[in-house]
Amino acid sequence: MRYSRYNYLRNSEKYGALLFNTRTKFFISLSSELFSKITELSILKDFEVDTLDLSPEILVQLINGKVFVGQNEDDDYYELKKFLRYKQAFAQNHLGIVLVPTFSCNFRCPYCYEDNLPKTTITEEVLDAVYSFIKKKGQNCIDLCWHGGEPLIAFDKIASFLNRIHNDKSLSLRSHSMVTNAFLLDEYKCKFLNDCNLQKIQITVDGNKEYHNKSRIHKSGKPTYDTIMQNIENVFQYMPNCQVILRVNLHSQNKDTFPALYKELKERWGNKNYSINVAFVNDVNNSCKVACLADKGKISFARSLYETYGIKDIDISTQPQIGGCTASCTNSYVIGPSGEIYKCWVDVGKKERIVSNVFDGKLSNYILPSYTVGADMFSDAKCKDCVFMPICDGGCIVRRYNQKHYNVPYDPCPINEDDFLSLMEINYMKEKVTK
Repeated sequence: MRYSRYNYLRNSEKYGALLFNTRTKFFISLSSELFSKITELSILKDFEVDTLDLSPEILVQLINGKVFVGQNEDDDYYELKKFLRYKQAFAQNHLGIVLVPTFSCNFRCPYCYEDNLPKTTITEEVLDAVYSFIKKKGQNCIDLCWHGGEPLIAFDKIASFLNRIHNDKSLSLRSHSMVTNAFLLDEYKCKFLNDCNLQKIQITVDGNKEYHNKSRIHKSGKPTYDTIMQNIENVFQYMPNCQVILRVNLHSQNKDTFPALYKELKERWGNKNYSINVAFVNDVNNSCKVACLADKGKISFARSLYETYGIKDIDISTQPQIGGCTASCTNSYVIGPSGEIYKCWVDVGKKERIVSNVFDGKLSNYILPSYTVGADMFSDAKCKDCVFMPICDGGCIVRRYNQKHYNVPYDPCPINEDDFLSLMEINYMKEKVTK
């Protein structure tokens, strides 16, 4: 057997030796003696299990936790993840549609990557073509997400399209979601979307009320925070089965406002159907006007929240994942208001990133194969031997593509190896509290 390359073994100054296997999520606190033995084994290429001076109980735990693996087992796991990722990417049993009914937006956020887009709104003619495009694809199982701009500006077009889907018994929505700033999400729209079984809605706030009103700016200059909060409560009241994903955009100027916002939301909404998703603002299209934060800083931020404020439900996932997104899946499309097709919503409005259109469906460039197999973690040699490979999606495919083709600086690694110890210490503290 051999020591798995997916083991994270560190000595914590506070809690002693900790071991975590990123493939199995096996987590154990080690005695100093066992830490020394495993450290020695980690250097060896191969070893015989029956020669190890370890108790049978510990040995079984380490083998079952994949701390010790067969000679080719790590390579086989890597190939399995690659196979499952590409199986998902080339699957044709369902259709993914991100529909952008308008480029218009009623906000002027300083970090928006869709800055300076034309105020184009989808027409009934284009909606006809989108509907025909879906029918020609031949899948009756659809994942539909509304995006913008601000999609609710074109609510009449949303309603028109959803009525078509509802009236066609050969089509069904496997999932139905929306990304919106929620400023226009009144009672009437909530009731309609509830009837259309909207399952998830992502709504963004930028810190506490004071900072949010300086950042999530309405084009008229009016404050937006109170209206958004009230409209979220509309969702709770009129769409009880729809989960609100509250995305909190953080950057250098507002991250210190998060604890107060968190406390306010918990006191206000208790156990309502919502979750809080902390998102660090990244400069995707070189249009950001705030001081961004690197994703690698999320772990240390989560630890400070836990230690200082007792906030323990900000998720930094250690769950093994296949990864993939609309950009990498060959049967998923982002459709703009003129019927043009992209592979990622950050590409929306860029003529050079248009891959097709709903009128003829013909591919017009080579971005699709580059996104699917040429700019992922499996095209990056250093990912194969990375200890975090099982729990990592490889970073943003589009930004990898931009780095590869245009030398745009990008660090695809979302996890800092040294900071990961902080996450293990958080896990240790949480387990200690629950025992």
